[in-house]
Amino acid sequence: MEKTTSYTYFSIESNGESKDGKGLVAFEKGIFSPEDMTALLGIQPFTSWAYGDKRADGSIFPFSSWNAEKSDIKRLDVKAQCRDTIKKLKNKIPILHKIKEQYDVNFVLVIVPSIYGDEQPYMDFNKEVIEFCYFTGTTITTDMYIYSSEE
Repeated sequence: MEKTTSYTYFSIESNGESKDGKGLVAFEKGIFSPEDMTALLGIQPFTSWAYGDKRADGSIFPFSSWNAEKSDIKRLDVKAQCRDTIKKLKNKIPILHKIKEQYDVNFVLVIVPSIYGDEQPYMDFNKEVIEFCYFTGTTITTDMYIYSSEE
């Protein structure tokens, strides 16, 4: 049974440092309003929070985050998902550069596979994705979940 899935998305997150008990804590210049990112880019995030917003557990977010352009097309083709994620962002490179000049932030292309048993997503990047990451200073990270085939 095919259960393995993956999706990708683009994230703008505060740059900061890890502190014991708090995780990532934003540098002062890394604090931003997610609404400002939405207005600058003209793209609606699927999730975001500002430094100081309350988490579900009542604690406070010590950094800002803006996450958009989630793609889950072709359930196991990460290359196609990455291309889909950057599709609307490619013509926003000058705006992304301005954001980096104004704020101390990181751009991240996030890959989230949920792997069951021996089934594996195809993880590959084409020139288009690599060039976008290079021109914007975007890093690529994988947030992987692995399950037994019985789950």
